[in-house]
Formats: sequence, structure tokens, C-alpha cells
Amino acid sequence: MIKNELIFNNSLQRIDKLKCESKEIEDLFDSLSKIGDIIIVGGALRDFALDDAPRDIDIIIDSDSPEDFNDALKEFDCYRNRFGGYKLIISSIEFDIWSINDNWAFKEGIHNSKFSNISKGTFYNFDAIALNLTTLQLDADIFIQTLNNKMLDITLEEDFIPLNPTPEVNIVRAFNIREEWGLNFSNRVSRYISEWFETTASPYEVLQKAELKHYGRATDQNKYRLSL
Repeated sequence: MIKNELIFNNSLQRIDKLKCESKEIEDLFDSLSKIGDIIIVGGALRDFALDDAPRDIDIIIDSDSPEDFNDALKEFDCYRNRFGGYKLIISSIEFDIWSINDNWAFKEGIHNSKFSNISKGTFYNFDAIALNLTTLQLDADIFIQTLNNKMLDITLEEDFIPLNPTPEVNIVRAFNIREEWGLNFSNRVSRYISEWFETTASPYEVLQKAELKHYGRATDQNKYRLSL
């Protein structure tokens, strides 16, 4: 069973290991620490909890100064993505780095931009996990409850759900989470998927393209069925 202590301890140990194995990763964390709190979110923390090596690490920095980011990352081979974040690859790990104010939920005004609201602004409860490496604060209660209840649900209030810009990616992820983690869909998730299918032209083709772009593969259409 995954608990807060396991996530916290494993994450710190794995991050220290990455720094020891790669001087460039150590330099990256050192540079980022000079401009604001370093907050790791999402999948990397799940990987750390299971003692797996992450493919990518999403980092939020509690700073909103473009000059600070440019200065901190000037020695690294990185580029801006279309959502305003910075992307770079070190030792086969993809790092996505964002200002806290570029977090989607904060930009949309759904929550105020602070650490305690990061988990509240995720689309799924499965993604509601964040670790502040600077203050050593872990926010994983919603994620742990999700695993205990074995239920994938939407975290956002109803009015904010349509604001999410990538519904096809959300749906691909829902089916992958169900397949890999054995979570059931809540009524809200099932309704969200059903309504998207009803209003989208060639939905299976759209999902396969999204899966190919997001995961590098496209599986059989039968995967995208609400009933198991």
C-alpha cells in the first residue's frame, strides 16, 4: 500500500540518486533552486513511490519572472513548448519546467497560485500529488485516497471541466490509468467520456492520434470502451 511516508522518502532518495548519477541534473536543480521553490508533480512521484525510474519529470517553480527562468536555464539545451513551459532532456529523462503562474488551473483563475492548490487544480484525482523539495512539503492525500478507493474521478468542479484544452488526451489517459492501475471510472468520468464521443467526429481516430502523440503508440480501438 502506498502511503505518504513511502512517497516522501522514496522521492528524496531517487532525486538524490539522479543528482549523483548526473552532474547536469545536479546543476539543473541547483540553478532552479536559486529562483524559487522546486515542486515536483504527477507521474514522477508515482514512479518514485514504486521505485521505478521516471521517463519524465514535471517541475513547477514558484517564480513568475521570465528573466529568472532565462538566467537559470541559459546553460542548458532547452526550448519553450507551446504552453509556455521549458523542455529539456538530460540522461534520457525529459524535464518539463513551468512557472507556478503558468499552471493551467491557475491561469484560468480556478484556484490561487500556491502550493496547496496544485493538487486541487489537476484534472484527475490520480494526478493530485505534489512535493515541494524546498520546504519538504508533500501533498498526496487525494492521490492516496484515489488508490484506496480504486476510483478515477475528475477533480475540477463542473463549470471548469470544459475549459480544459485537451479532452482527447484526458480520455486516452483515463483508459490507460484504468488498464495500468485497475481503477474504475466514476460516474463523472464515464459521463465526460460519453459526452465527448457523442460530440466528436471520428472519435476513435482522434484518440489514436492523441495516444500516438502522447505515448508514442496507438493501440486497438477496442481499448476505448466504457464497459470492460
